[in-house]
Amino acid sequence: MESSAMRIAWYSRHAPLPSQVAELERLAGGPVEVLNEGRMFGPAEDLALRYRQSGCDDLVVVAPLSVIAVLCQQGLHPLWAEMGRVSADRAEVTMPGRPPRHFRFRGFRRIRELRMVFDDEVVVGHPEA
Repeated sequence: MESSAMRIAWYSRHAPLPSQVAELERLAGGPVEVLNEGRMFGPAEDLALRYRQSGCDDLVVVAPLSVIAVLCQQGLHPLWAEMGRVSADRAEVTMPGRPPRHFRFRGFRRIRELRMVFDDEVVVGHPEA
């Protein structure tokens, strides 16, 4: 019996790194087909609908936290590609700037919930309070 590749919807402006695809294959226990949905998306509800209509088995989302929060509220729990800061000689990705910032893929984590807790009273000038 021939098994087909697991299909992963990838919602990000950036294509997946080879190390990210390799980790998805390790986690899936076999080959994966990554569908790069790099085009910009509107409301989170639209992204959720597109994913549900895609026929994909899972999703990776790089989006504003407000979008991810709505996805979680709608019962979708996307994978999060965790990146860590590293020295330039170990970097997979370099972000321009002064100085440039260097990152390396660390692994995937599943987002189960996203909570933001706000203060009703705002005091400017005391961010650590």
